Amino acid sequence: MTDFLSGRAYTFSTADKEEGGERIIYLDAVWLLNLLMDGMILSLTQGITRAKSSKTRMIAGAFVASTIVPITIYMPDSWLVGSFGKIFFSMFIIWVAFSYTSLRAFFVQWISFYFITFAIGGSMMGVHYFLATEISLQGGSIVTFSGGYGDPVSWLFVVIGFPCSFVFTKWRLNQVSVHKMKLEDIYDVTVEWNGRTAHCKGLVDSGNQLVDPVSRKMVFLADSFLWEQFFSKEQLQQLEVDHVVTALADLPDDIQSSVRLVPYQAAGVTGQLLVTLLVDKITVKTESGNLEMKAPLLGVQQQDLTHDRLYQMLIHPHLMVKGKSA
Repeated sequence: MTDFLSGRAYTFSTADKEEGGERIIYLDAVWLLNLLMDGMILSLTQGITRAKSSKTRMIAGAFVASTIVPITIYMPDSWLVGSFGKIFFSMFIIWVAFSYTSLRAFFVQWISFYFITFAIGGSMMGVHYFLATEISLQGGSIVTFSGGYGDPVSWLFVVIGFPCSFVFTKWRLNQVSVHKMKLEDIYDVTVEWNGRTAHCKGLVDSGNQLVDPVSRKMVFLADSFLWEQFFSKEQLQQLEVDHVVTALADLPDDIQSSVRLVPYQAAGVTGQLLVTLLVDKITVKTESGNLEMKAPLLGVQQQDLTHDRLYQMLIHPHLMVKGKSA
């Protein structure tokens, strides 16, 4: 049974007697099934909202949530079965399962609990429908029927669906967190060099403290997306460090005058050289105005900085402090 008004999801396991055609509800099996499903829903709610809780509170919350099964069966006329009772009951579940920090956090947890329950309830209905399981509507709730100790579809959903949903949700939350963190530090960037202009997206790299030891200029880093706006692919290949070291004289005069080799250390490896160009200006567009850095060094990265091309430049963090507002 999936009760969409209360945000509850549970299944009645029934069997027909040979005489009288009565339906028998195996309460212990149904209660266990819904206890597991409630635990899954609360775990996903905690993962989405990052709510503070403990194993004891989560187990207690799942147990309280599962008590709606005997209440619905033995007290169908109880006020808890009504709309107001369902709202109160779902709030009580959240209060038991998670530590109270603020009214806003409580409301977000409550809404997320409903959202996840509706999503899982809809998935259950879809699976039941796909497998041609008997479904009927009773008292505003969706009821599925099967023989024996529990609906095999529901048990399969809990045994297989819970681990998969938990792992997938945790992975997606981590991805969203990283993506959000990146977006907060990504800006539109304009690079001017030798009378030409290139545009790209730049990420403020707090770990980038690279400066030229001779000129003390900040070193930025850009990948091929930006450099191809200045050079052809053949010219860009000539800017590989081995070629610059051995055949710098073969480069055009405007490139020769701009090239600087900057020593750097990466992943514990010392003695590396980075090919950089002395560009005219880098401009970073921010909400509070444009930040400019004149005559910085821009490193040449032949590969993409990120596989999704979310950004194409690593911005030196000191620019955000020392850059001149325009």
